[in-house]
Amino acid sequence: MLKGQTALIVEAQYLIALDIQATLEDLSSPRVLIAQDPAFIEELAVPFSEIGLAIVEIERNLPSNLQLIGDLVRQGIPVIGVTADQDLRKSINWLSGVPLLFKPTPSESMIDAIRTVIVA
Repeated sequence: MLKGQTALIVEAQYLIALDIQATLEDLSSPRVLIAQDPAFIEELAVPFSEIGLAIVEIERNLPSNLQLIGDLVRQGIPVIGVTADQDLRKSINWLSGVPLLFKPTPSESMIDAIRTVIVA
């Protein structure tokens, strides 16, 4: 499904990022980049044009992550949000087009969300 594409994971908790990476590797994503925050993406010097999918942690106290999601969506990059905040969808209306998964996220739910954004 993701063969030949770069997948970006932005997640502060490294173990969660590794779990997401394992799910992506099962989908034949050859290159997975993990960043703890958007600033690290700049250090990696990866242009948005190389990103085929982004999975980004979303929390109210992480405005740079919210800005990153907006930037990715405007570039037409498929994005999936991951959060522990059950009320986040109600407070951030513009996220309506971004699938939002709640932590802990089962692999099956992640795969379903990836299929949704990649096919859409």
